[in-house]
Amino acid sequence: MKIAIVGLGYWGPNLLRNLVALVGPESVVMVEQSLDRIAAMAGLYPSVDWSTSLDDVLDDDEVEAVIVATPVSTHAHLARTALEAGRHVLVEKPLAGSVVDAAELVVCAEERDRVLMVGHTFLFSPRVERMAEYLAEGRLGAIHYATSSRLNLGLHQRDIGVIWDLAAHDFSILFHLLDEFPVSVQTSGRGMVRADTLDVAFVNLCFASGIVASVDVSWLAPKKVRNTVLVGDRQMMVYDDLDNEGPVKIYDKGVVKPDPENFGEHQLTYRQGDVLAPYVAPREPLAQELAHFVDCIQGKVATPSLSDGRFGLRVVEALEAAERSWSEGGLPVTIEPALPGRDAAASKGQVRKLAGSDHSLR
Repeated sequence: MKIAIVGLGYWGPNLLRNLVALVGPESVVMVEQSLDRIAAMAGLYPSVDWSTSLDDVLDDDEVEAVIVATPVSTHAHLARTALEAGRHVLVEKPLAGSVVDAAELVVCAEERDRVLMVGHTFLFSPRVERMAEYLAEGRLGAIHYATSSRLNLGLHQRDIGVIWDLAAHDFSILFHLLDEFPVSVQTSGRGMVRADTLDVAFVNLCFASGIVASVDVSWLAPKKVRNTVLVGDRQMMVYDDLDNEGPVKIYDKGVVKPDPENFGEHQLTYRQGDVLAPYVAPREPLAQELAHFVDCIQGKVATPSLSDGRFGLRVVEALEAAERSWSEGGLPVTIEPALPGRDAAASKGQVRKLAGSDHSLR
């Protein structure tokens, strides 16, 4: 198999490094308009072929898949071009810059029976995998709420705000762990560096199960924070991605209710138990993501990709709704799926109808 990677900017070199290690340099093609970037990567990987044109690369029948690692505004066009040429596609997060574009990509891939995968890399993190295992075992019990914070000083993006840049990570982690998607979202935030672009945002999510979640993201913070908390009726779990010794911790803590419950608040007691910090293998998530993509292409994965196009679409729905809530003064926005369920037929007409309708996520 030969795989083309489009874009050698911020994230592209990391993808290139892992891709070369996975399939070998002779099976990789770099696509980049900047000759300086091509020269820099060619110096590291002299056996890797390169081109400045995706169209030229798609003329090569040996190229079976394309990885898109370019600015978000170009995702839809490049991914659609590759899909329409019959290639499998991995798109860096988020899938596209709008719900309509993301939905069209899903339909395009499904009509051609091509793999469409989104680079929500944290889904392939051994740390998130361990959290998912504990949740599947029921250790936390019924989840009450979740919080997630992703803060740092920069990096400001040119074409997107902090929600599309950072919250995409937290949304994907929460949706994966909770195994459901939000039904409504409400956002407050502010743009300081550029008034029309959010630098900081506080996003509240509501789920049909009753779970509530908050996601805080910022490009203007004094220290780096990557923290997720899930609180259940049995135990609580904390994921600190910056804690290399104990990134995942299970707290045997909770509230013991009196019987009957109406005795009064002063009757409540609190359980203080052990803290478990399990060992988590230090495997690189990006390497696992690319291996999963190749396995999907080769038919080694029976179920849809862990981060398939429909999952990526649901993340884009939440991102677009969160941005819209901010633009409308913090009003809650209801989220409705842009496409029918996975087993239902989706037509291009249904997708394009969204662009001209009064759909809540327009």
